[in-house]
Amino acid sequence: MLFPGYTSRMRHLFFLAFTTLATAQQLTWRELPTAGEAPTGRVDGAIAYDERDKRIYMFGGRDTRPVNDLWAYSIDAGRWTQLRPSGGPPAARFGHTLLFDAQRRRLLLFGGQAGGFFSDTWSYDIARNTWQQVAPGGSGPNERYGHSAVLDAARDRMIISHGFTDEGRFDDTWALNLSTNRWQDISPSGDRPLRRCLHHAVLDTEGNQMLLYGGCASGFGPCPLGDLWSFDLTTHRWSEKTGGPKPPERQWYGMGFDTTRRRLILFGGSGDTGNLNDTWEYDPARLQWIQMRFSPAPAARSRHEAVFAPGLGAVFFGGNANGGLSNQLLLIASEPAPSAPRFSSLAVLNAFSGNPVPLAPGAIISIYGEALGPSFGTSATLDPNGNLPTSIAGASLSINGISAPLLYAQSTQLNFQVPYELAGATQAETIVTYNGQRSTPAILPIQQHSPGIHPTAFRIGDVIVMFATGAGPFTPNIATGALVTTTNLPVPVAAVELMLSGQRAAIDFIGHAPQTAGVLQINARLPDPTANGPIEATLTIGGSSTTSTITPR
Repeated sequence: MLFPGYTSRMRHLFFLAFTTLATAQQLTWRELPTAGEAPTGRVDGAIAYDERDKRIYMFGGRDTRPVNDLWAYSIDAGRWTQLRPSGGPPAARFGHTLLFDAQRRRLLLFGGQAGGFFSDTWSYDIARNTWQQVAPGGSGPNERYGHSAVLDAARDRMIISHGFTDEGRFDDTWALNLSTNRWQDISPSGDRPLRRCLHHAVLDTEGNQMLLYGGCASGFGPCPLGDLWSFDLTTHRWSEKTGGPKPPERQWYGMGFDTTRRRLILFGGSGDTGNLNDTWEYDPARLQWIQMRFSPAPAARSRHEAVFAPGLGAVFFGGNANGGLSNQLLLIASEPAPSAPRFSSLAVLNAFSGNPVPLAPGAIISIYGEALGPSFGTSATLDPNGNLPTSIAGASLSINGISAPLLYAQSTQLNFQVPYELAGATQAETIVTYNGQRSTPAILPIQQHSPGIHPTAFRIGDVIVMFATGAGPFTPNIATGALVTTTNLPVPVAAVELMLSGQRAAIDFIGHAPQTAGVLQINARLPDPTANGPIEATLTIGGSSTTSTITPR
């Protein structure tokens, strides 16, 4: 039986870990086309994205004065349309926030500045083409502009944080219940980001957090700032993310969150030396900033606005660029893929260990190359029988003529399971097909067992729960691509030995991990229950060994 501490949450986290691991893909900047009328060049023109209709909405900002016009840009048509809603619109303003509420198919606007400051909340109903004030000023947060906001759909609320008025800067955090239109102060005691404005925040749904970066803290601290903070959406606690290289300090930048690759994308802004045109990504899983280098790159700019459009990329609008006001729509997205898939046999790796092949029946493998799948990464959706598919978004892979189940597809990476039907084979002719184009066959070695250990394990008292792939056949037999759901979990046919920190480990449980395909679970006693930190593990299956450093959580 499973160790009692191995919960369904662990299974979920683990399944995500090996289905969505993706490397950085090649990105490029380009300007989206526009035809006909368009908004005036402006700063602080807040934008939001409707994924269903593939539309970018933009409200207000400032050209020669604060404005309150509403525009929609159609991705398919490449055209702006000025919308003229019925009823009274929000007052002209800039420094406000604009979000898209997909559940109610509306825009949500909060705060901003013109002659004075605002704390009102408005909704724009797309179907009715009408504005409606849903929470009056004074019913929640103080008046402010230059604040940050995210829409937490899982909890049906809008969250706003920080900002500025002529009374000073704020460090509070508020939530608007979208069902009742009531505000709640959720500012925690303890650590908070320094009082600031002219910053942004983004939602990382997978990480259950709001990420807030940079801005200006004049009167309370530096201006500009370059710190990054996480607001836990469950505990309502702030924590600063530190360590490693990071972008130069800035305010008035553009920032979005790539939900497909789980990356924060930061571009431009105003720094100590003036306007910037650098591009950075932050990986919340690795707690790491990476500078993305482009030639050519867009002109330096500040006071532009950003949104991420799934299936398209990160979009940036307007700002102060080249000494004037811009109305450009800039897109950062993957480059067009080559016509035919290409990969090297040297870029076929065990998905858990990262070690090169040989393949093994049932193993989870990552293959890297070009034009292997769609530009934006896509994880597998189980078929009606609950099995992994053999095609994702036009991508497929065959080994010796047998279709392999896929877990993840992207232009630069495929994750797949080696078919169990290849047991006994010594070589594997591997072909990737994407949108009808076939790769040159690669001849790869295959053997009965080729284990790889996942770098993350779970610790429960003096027991470590770890995972591996490449164990070869199981008994009873498992169908290729099937997620194991039986009560009596299959066990490897071959003998299994485990060494932890140079000592033979006592194994409490060994068997196929539930709700996964091709994954071996091992529960073993730690030789030194008081030890903390990484552990060197050597796993031997059927005479084939692998050594890896694992980090218990």
